[in-house]
Amino acid sequence: MGLDVFRHSELPDLTSWEALQRTVTESFGDEDDVLMDIAMGLRHADFPVLSRIDPYGDTVLDSRQCATARAEVQEIPDWRNNPQLVRLEALLSKCAEAPGTYVFIAGD
Repeated sequence: MGLDVFRHSELPDLTSWEALQRTVTESFGDEDDVLMDIAMGLRHADFPVLSRIDPYGDTVLDSRQCATARAEVQEIPDWRNNPQLVRLEALLSKCAEAPGTYVFIAGD
């Protein structure tokens, strides 16, 4: 259950799990649904990238979207006190600083 977050060295191949794994450079899971609950509660007007994360499907963010999403995470009150948000912010930062990389978020 929960979201699984992957950083990829290139555009992820979503045709199969094996193909998807070839370009993963880092990942983590959100077994307690912390990120899903937060994403579902965000207003699109205030968090245009994070609010479009599909908790029941797949979402791919390029490095530019990751930069925006990172800034959005930093706008969430007390984000530094939430270990899952801290991990997400760090992963988004790495992608934002490396054009041509992607973050893939797999929903339930």
